Amino acid sequence: MVDPPRKDRNSTLRSAGLLLAVPTLLIVSPLLGAFLGNLLDRRFGSGHWCAGIGLALGFAAAGRETYQLVRRAQQEEEKDRRP
Repeated sequence: MVDPPRKDRNSTLRSAGLLLAVPTLLIVSPLLGAFLGNLLDRRFGSGHWCAGIGLALGFAAAGRETYQLVRRAQQEEEKDRRP
């Protein structure tokens, strides 16, 4: 069994690592936003407005970061294809 060249293997692992960060971002960011919003709601007694806003901001941040990660992975893939 022949191992792939070291450079190809490293670039594949780097791309996989970048893309595996996406599910983590999509889970952690909204939860963190809702948690921090809930803390603000408790402090100021504002119902659940801050938690909702924090959740929305968490989803927006996760979407933005996901877009940047996918774009970075595509750029690295294109760079590795070029001779």
